[in-house]
Amino acid sequence: MCTLSLFRSDKQIKFLKKQTDLFLSQQQPDIQIKNRIFNLNKLILTLQNSGNGVAEDVAVSCTFHIVKPLGWSKGWLSKGHLKLPVISEMGTKKWVVETDQGINLVLDMKMKDKTILIPDTLVVFPENDEYSNSLPAGSTRTFQCEPLFHLKTKKTPFRESPDFDSKAIPYDELRSLLMNNNINEISVIFTLLSKDKLQNVKIHGTICNFVISLASDETLEIANKRGKRGSYPLDKDEIKSKIKWQDYDLYLHGKYLDPNDND
Repeated sequence: MCTLSLFRSDKQIKFLKKQTDLFLSQQQPDIQIKNRIFNLNKLILTLQNSGNGVAEDVAVSCTFHIVKPLGWSKGWLSKGHLKLPVISEMGTKKWVVETDQGINLVLDMKMKDKTILIPDTLVVFPENDEYSNSLPAGSTRTFQCEPLFHLKTKKTPFRESPDFDSKAIPYDELRSLLMNNNINEISVIFTLLSKDKLQNVKIHGTICNFVISLASDETLEIANKRGKRGSYPLDKDEIKSKIKWQDYDLYLHGKYLDPNDND
């Protein structure tokens, strides 16, 4: 009798879970990208929520990968692997000097050690004058944001928490930084996300992706109009003609191995 009761209880729990899942699925936001344009370095999106639930915390993820130059390094199981160039910037330290007149002068002094930076992904929150960064069910609104790009400092041993510093910089600063590191091309990928009422993340798809030639593409608008496409740091034809094979993580996720791995 006890076994039968447990069996019925288990069936009831599964039934209730299915009903709950069905209810939640019917309350999900479903955002369609009706139009997207770049105005200089601003991204303007016209979005329509064709789902039954409000889309909260509407966000644009911004990712960049280095396309050129790429190095070839031996050592990974004696097969070799792609190695990306190092991104670094000269560290600075601020010194405050008080003059005889009581005026504080702030001096930026360059340090000998360079800071090593690692690309990562972040999200920015586009805004609409009426709805901030949310989109009610059945509505169409235009949002605007400036994409920012995420760079983290390389971890150092014995460092106190946090393990790394990070900063978000706009395209013009990223362009200047990368050109100073003799990096010629990057690919960028922008993806649309939101959250439902329970704060579950929903990925609505790629907004756009393209390759940027840093020397000539002064703005994201110029790079997008030029129209050199590529979902990954290297496009399929370039991989086939030059490398003959592709890293598993790159094939699966569009990501390289950690460029800071030791050979």
